[in-house]
Amino acid sequence: MEQHLVGAKLERRFKDITIANHPAHAADRQTAREGDFTISQMVYHVTANPGGDVIQKCATNVRAGKLPILLVPTEQAYRAKVLAQEHGIGKELTVLAIEDFVALNIIELAAQEDKDLFAILREIVQIYNQRLAQVETDLSLRIEVR
Repeated sequence: MEQHLVGAKLERRFKDITIANHPAHAADRQTAREGDFTISQMVYHVTANPGGDVIQKCATNVRAGKLPILLVPTEQAYRAKVLAQEHGIGKELTVLAIEDFVALNIIELAAQEDKDLFAILREIVQIYNQRLAQVETDLSLRIEVR
């Protein structure tokens, strides 16, 4: 769910850029992708449970001259930062809470476009549901906004 939500947010934010859409279970390491999403030099990694594999992937990004951004749930942010320090990339890796990443962008877009926060949220949810339907067989993760 987190990966599709971040993908929807990025798609809404960067309308002129094609944002990759992969099934959530397709791991970066298995598919040889740089991360879940790549925009210019930034490589976004989205995970609910950060571990050594994703940190190693971020270290590979750093060595390749990329800017890795690790998006995790709020309660996992400290753990991710500690892992990054242990792998020697604490200063090069940006760790952000997924909730903050999405919320801040909604606020910025609403201000920039002079729209209601909930209008932007509804657009992101609509994009999320479309992205989910394109690549997942289990659509129980759809979000309904009333």
